[in-house]
Amino acid sequence: MRHESPGPDGVTTPRPAAGLSHSTELVPVRRRHAGEEPEDPPGLSPAALMTGIRASTAWRDVIAAVVLALVVAASGAINGVLWGTIGPHVPVLMTANGPILAEYYGESSFGAQATYGGLALAAGLLLGPIAYLARRWRGPIVLVGLAAGCLAAGFVSWKLGTWWGRDEYDSLLQHAAPGRQFPMPVELNAKGLLFLEPLMAVLGYVVVAAWSRYPDLKVDPGLNREHGRHWGDRPPDQ
Repeated sequence: MRHESPGPDGVTTPRPAAGLSHSTELVPVRRRHAGEEPEDPPGLSPAALMTGIRASTAWRDVIAAVVLALVVAASGAINGVLWGTIGPHVPVLMTANGPILAEYYGESSFGAQATYGGLALAAGLLLGPIAYLARRWRGPIVLVGLAAGCLAAGFVSWKLGTWWGRDEYDSLLQHAAPGRQFPMPVELNAKGLLFLEPLMAVLGYVVVAAWSRYPDLKVDPGLNREHGRHWGDRPPDQ
C-alpha cells in the first residue's frame, strides 16, 4: 500500500509503504498546446510507417489484381454476345453448286471490325475508371491486372462472337435450298483490335489518376486509421 505526502512545492508524491525497498518517481508529462502537431512515436516516422504498410499489404494487391483480371476477362462475354448479335454479317447465297458470298465489296466485313472496335473502346474506357474507384488497392500491380484482364476479355469477345450462331450457319450450309440467303458469323480480321480494350482501360485509369490530389496512386489516407491518425490530417485542437 502506498502513502502520499505533500512535497515542498505542494505537489503530492507517492511514498512506498513500509517494508518495500523500491521507490516511485513522477514522470513529467508535457502538454501539447492548441495547434501543435502531435509527436510521432520513437522510431516510427511517417515515411517508415507508410513503407511498412505497403510491404505488409503487397500480397493483398496481388490477390486483388488477380481477382480483377478474372472478373474483367469474364466481362468479355458481354461484348462477345453483343458483337455476334448486332455486328454486320456477310451474307451467303446458296446456289446449285454450293454457297457463295452474296456481297463482294466488304461493307459488312468492315462493319464487323468497326463494331468490335467500338465495343472494345467503350469497355476499356468504362473499366479503367471503375477499377480506380477501388481506392484501397490502387497502384501499378492492380493496373497490370486490369490490362491483363482486358486483353483476356478481348480474346473472349473474339472467340464467343465468332462462335455465336455458328451451329445454325453450319446446318444451313448442309441443308439450305438453292437460292436461300443467310448470314455468316462475324469474323475478326484485324487482330490488332485485341489490344484496343487494354490500351483504353490503362488510358482511362491513368487519366482519372492524374486528377488525384495524392502523389501515390495507391495511397489511401484511411489505411493509417489503425495507427492512430491520418497522415496529412490536421490534429484536433487541444
